[in-house]
This record gives sequence, C-alpha cells and structure tokens, in this order.
Amino acid sequence: MPTIAEALQMGWRRHQSGDIAAAENVYRQVLQQAPNDANAWCFLGIACHDQSRYAEAMHAYETAIRIQPNFPVALNNSANTLKQMGRFDEAIARCQEALRYKPDYSTAYNNLGVTLVAMGRLEEASRTFEKALQLMPNDVVARTNLGAALVRLGRYDEGTDRSREALRINPTYAEAHKNQAIVWLLLGDFERGWPEYEWRWKCPGSQLPSYAHPLWDGSSLYGKTILLFSEQGLGDTIQFVRYAAVLRQQGARTAVACPKPLMQLLKSCPGIDELLEQNSETTSYDVAAPLLSVPGLLQTRRETIPASVPYLSADAGLVRHWGERLQAIPGFRVGVAWQGSAKYHADRERSFPLNALAPVAAVPGVRLISLQKGFGAEQIGSLRNEFEVIDLGDNLDTSSGPFMDTAAIIANLDLVITADTSIGHLAGAMAKPVWLALSLSPDWRWLLNCDDSPWYPTVRLFRQRTLGKWSDVFERMAAELRGRTERIASSPSDTAAAPDSSIAFNRLTQTRHGEMLVNRHDIYIGRSLEVYGEFSEGEIALLLTLLSAGDCIIDVGANIGAHTIPFAQAVGAGGTVHAMEPQRIVFQSLCANVALNNLTNVHCYQAAAGSKAGEIIVPELDYSKPNNFGGLELGGHRNGESVPVITIDSLQLPNCRLIKIDVEGMEQEVLQGARDTISRCRPLLYVENDRANRSRPLIEFLMGMGYDLYWHTPPLFNPDNFRGRKDNIFGNVISANVLCIPPALNVALPELQPICSADSDWRKR
Repeated sequence: MPTIAEALQMGWRRHQSGDIAAAENVYRQVLQQAPNDANAWCFLGIACHDQSRYAEAMHAYETAIRIQPNFPVALNNSANTLKQMGRFDEAIARCQEALRYKPDYSTAYNNLGVTLVAMGRLEEASRTFEKALQLMPNDVVARTNLGAALVRLGRYDEGTDRSREALRINPTYAEAHKNQAIVWLLLGDFERGWPEYEWRWKCPGSQLPSYAHPLWDGSSLYGKTILLFSEQGLGDTIQFVRYAAVLRQQGARTAVACPKPLMQLLKSCPGIDELLEQNSETTSYDVAAPLLSVPGLLQTRRETIPASVPYLSADAGLVRHWGERLQAIPGFRVGVAWQGSAKYHADRERSFPLNALAPVAAVPGVRLISLQKGFGAEQIGSLRNEFEVIDLGDNLDTSSGPFMDTAAIIANLDLVITADTSIGHLAGAMAKPVWLALSLSPDWRWLLNCDDSPWYPTVRLFRQRTLGKWSDVFERMAAELRGRTERIASSPSDTAAAPDSSIAFNRLTQTRHGEMLVNRHDIYIGRSLEVYGEFSEGEIALLLTLLSAGDCIIDVGANIGAHTIPFAQAVGAGGTVHAMEPQRIVFQSLCANVALNNLTNVHCYQAAAGSKAGEIIVPELDYSKPNNFGGLELGGHRNGESVPVITIDSLQLPNCRLIKIDVEGMEQEVLQGARDTISRCRPLLYVENDRANRSRPLIEFLMGMGYDLYWHTPPLFNPDNFRGRKDNIFGNVISANVLCIPPALNVALPELQPICSADSDWRKR
C-alpha cells in the first residue's frame, strides 16, 4: 500500500499528463485517509484551479494554509487563483507573504509579476520578473513573462531578446514562440510572424478542436469544402472571416463555424456557402482550418491583405428603423464604445474610461451616442452632467439578435470612435469611418508607426504617445473633429443630410488613360484609380486587342468612365462609344471625364439598359462616405430617383463591334433588349458574371445566341500598374467576366478558359 507521499506523486504524474480529473480523484482519496494533510489540500487546489473552479481551489488552499500557516507554496498558488478571480490586491498580499517565508522563492516573484501585469503596473512587473531571474536565471517562464511585459511597454527589442533567451534555454517553449510571433506581426514581418504564431496552439489553455478531417495545409482547394472555425474573440472572427471569400475564389466551398452571437450578422458576409454555430454538428467537409491560420497558409503579406470593404452589412429594415429614430438627434453623430471584455489579458491598456472622451464631446455640433453594451455601460451614469452621451437603451440587439441593432445604428452614424473592441471591427467591415484609440503597444493587428490600417481602409488609428495617457489621444481627435465641423458649418450645402459632404468626395487624378475625376470614397473604382492610376486594366488590355479605329462600342454600366475613356481613345474620331450610367452623381463624373479628355465621340446616357423601355428607381446614396458605387444593384428599390430604362435596340445602331455589360445582376435583361442589335451586328460581348445563382441561365442565354464563350478573370491588382506601386491593396479580388465571340470571327484565345457547358464555373480550372 503506497504512502501518502507516494499516492500524491502518483496523482501529480496523472495531473501533469493532462488527466486532471483522475488526479483530483487521487487527491480526494488521500484526503479521506488523511484530512489534515496540507500537501493533499494544496494538490487539490491546483486541480480545481486548472479546471477553472476557482472558489473550490481557494477553499482547498485556505484549508492547507490553516493546517500549515507557513506554507509558501499554498500561499503562492492561492495568489494565482485570486489573480484569476480579479482579486488583485489580495493576490499581491499572498505573494508577499509567501516571499516572507521563502525569500528565494522565484515562482512567487513570477506570480507577483503576472498579477502586476494584470493591474497594468508594467514597470513594476518587469522589475519583479528580473528578481525572479536573479534567483533562477534559467527560468524560461519568468524570462518569457519579462519579454511580454517589455513588449507591452513598447520596448520591442528588449522584449524580443528575452524571448530569444528563453528559446535558447528551451527551444520548444510555446509561450516564448508566441510572444516572438506577436512582435514580428506587430512590426509587419508577416513572413516570419505567421508561421511562428502557430505555436499559440501549444500554449496552456489553447487546444485545437478535434475534427474528423485533417487541417488544411495550404494546398489546392479546388472542388473541396473547407471548414473555417473561429478562435479567440468576436472581433477576430469579424476580421478574419473575410478569408472565406478569398478561399471561395480559389475554388473552395466554404463552411464557417462561428460563435452563436455572430450567426445572424455573418449571414450578410459574402463568400460563405454554409454558416454553422460553433461546436454544432458539422456538415461534410474535406479539410478544416482555424480562421487566424488562413493568412499564414496563404502567405499573406501587408501588401496582399484582402482589404475589400464592406463585407458585412446591416439589415435594411433595421437601418430604416434606426435612421428614423436617430433623425431626432441633430448634429454630427458619433458612436462611441470605450470598454472591451474585462477577461482580455491586456484590457487595462486597451480600454479607456468614458470621461476621457470629454474633449471630443466638447466639439460644437458633435453628439455622442453610446454603442457600449454590458460591462462599462454603467459609466454613463457616473458622468454627473460632465457631458452628454446618448444611451439608446438596454434592449439593443435583444430582439433583433446580437450586433444587429448595433450594425444598423452604425450605418446611420457619421463616425465611430472606439477602443480596440469588436465594435471597431464591425464598423470597419461595414466600411464606416472609424477612429480607433490605441495604447502605446497595441494588439499586433494594428501594426506600428502608421495611422491607417491595411485591414480596414476606413479605419484611422490614434495612438498613445505615453503608456496609459489617453488625454493626448482624444485632444487630437477633438482637434480633427473641430476642423471638420467648422468646415461643415461654413458650407452652404445642406449639411443635415450628409454631415461629411463639405469634405469634397471628388478628386482630380492623372491615370494611365488621361486625367479623371474620381470619387475617393469609392472602395474599388475610385480607390484603384487614385492609388494605381487605373482600374481593372486586365479587362482593357484584353478588349483593346480586339478593337480597331472606327469601331462602335456600347458600355453599359459605365460608371465614371474608367473604361469608356480608353475605349473612345482606341476607336478614334471615326468611332463611337455609347456609355450608359443610371446614377446621377456618377453620371455627372462620367460626363466630366469625357470633357476633361476632349473626347467628342462619346454619347452619355443617364439611363439603365433593360429588356424593355420604362423607368427604374436608383436609391439615394451618400457619395461622401465609403461604398462600392460600381456595385449598385437596381430593382426592388422604392425610394430614390426615377431614371429611364432604354433598350440597346432602341439606339438603332447600323454597326456595333463590342457590347460591354457590367450591371450587377441585370445582364440577361440587357441582352434581351439587344436581341436585334446582336442578331444584325454580331458584336463581341463582354458580360460580367460573378453571381453564382444567376450564372447558369446567363450562360445558357449566351450560348443560345450562337457564341463561343470564355472566362476572363483578371485580378484587380496589376503589378505593372501606371503608378508603379508594388503594394497590393486588393488582395485576391478579381473581376469575373464572360467573353463571347461569334464563331465566324475566328479569334484565337488560347490563354482563356473556354466555357463548354452552362454549369461551367470560373473557379474550377
């Protein structure tokens, strides 16, 4: 029969092997035989702590200490549990008591340092970790903790050195690897950072879910289903769910398993074929991947981050509902969120007190509207009339679903100011203007030494200059807002409808094909022209090889003329371009760009093309705020501006070389209204086809007109762009089009994928 000491050691071996429940059973059996054994109570406390049963752990430790008051191990361990319970002052007192009994107790110094970190006392924590290392120089835990504290103090080189030292002592210590990865990612060194970040799964408290099929290794996903599963916080899921669309573009079918609070919101996310609640019964799939591992598997670099926004949207009915409610709040409406989850290890650094927003609230015309839910919202009642924060009530997202009211409110705001929380990710994913208040050493995703984010084009970063000092951050925000509201107040335009309208949305820029007026808020066409001096140049490069001087071209959905202009230049004075654009503001820019380039061979129509003549409603858009103005789908709108619908046949053209159609789902209607022109002239057809649910009937229609069909899917980013920029801000975004060639034309296009059936999919090559 084993002794008590032998039995406890047997239990500890099971404990260390990961079978904590079995170890606990051993400890309890020992206590039945020896109820006054302090060591057994201490071991039981560790088992309860490691199973997150902190109250039971404290009872076990207190019993051990009552039996043996000078028990430094039990004192130290109880400090660890008190820290987890948020009782920081008591935890510090216990560590100090343990050190009185055992002054050379390095583990107690380490635990004391960890508690000080949790309290935000980073300088003091660093000195404490150094004391632990003086006692035990080869302690990789203390050395790694010191490195992490130094990183949070902004001392990145020193923090990296401590991680490297820890890895020299123990090359497989996961926490040191993860800390090194975080520094590399923070510095933008994604090439080294992503692989190193995979060590996170070997850290205590992190475990990859068990799935029936293997993890994706980065190999081809063509024809396969990948299950993407969430990890970490809600903001992480919102940020990285964008990769579902990227993988779908590579031929995958995508299933996403997400936390229940995000289920309804993510229904608006493109690229997701199936949405599952996390830990629910999964559908059939071939491979799985954690969302935060996908960037590394795709070898994402800063310049290739897929930053196309918006990829989340609010429910239209809720947007109207909240729009009506918020109309009663005049001025420049700013949504604010100041408190993240208190469970996050660095919450004391990233969250700020509500009263720190006082400089922003003092800006004339600014109205603050709370987006804060749960913990932190009580601070509104503590302001004592210092300034006003409008509270929309505790029922937000209650009946509509998590984040649904919040998203609709954000859609009606002029600006969101927030700490580093899921609210910032949500607003960024919706392409709303966001000002993010960041601590001196922020989370790695926000990088360093920049005031913009490669992940979210509409996010602006305001960084602390001194750790823990928020006043300067919000004074800078206030100064920026003050200038903005002063410009609005002095503008003769109707600022109530669009508070940002005084900031000109159109800019004149030089492009590959001439000078153009572009909307700087257009997230694809405008942004591409402004950054690269061209838009989807791969389309132009192909089509210009098929055109000659004197040709007649029809450009349906011409937008501001990014392709109309080079078409007109290619066909020359003897040719003609008919350009149709239904959005009045966009149409005006189209006309301006034609005039800027002295083109007399372009006929512009503020009209939509369709299967028959009539009218259609174009909804009112705010052109001073980020949007995909080239992605407007018509049909079904009740409010807006009525514009004519014309048919291509009504133009009665004697000849036509090319009809280019980019009309967001109305392609077949346009073709139906061009039957006579197509039959008589047999033009080339270049038709957008990026909607899976409409692809088959569209291809059948085109084949039925006797054309040979080819997929053409040029990437939005052109490495040989006009500006010579090497940074790819559009990631893997492509344009999916069908090039239709009459067989009699006998054009050889060996580099394009032929379409042989109506089920053809450009993703499957």
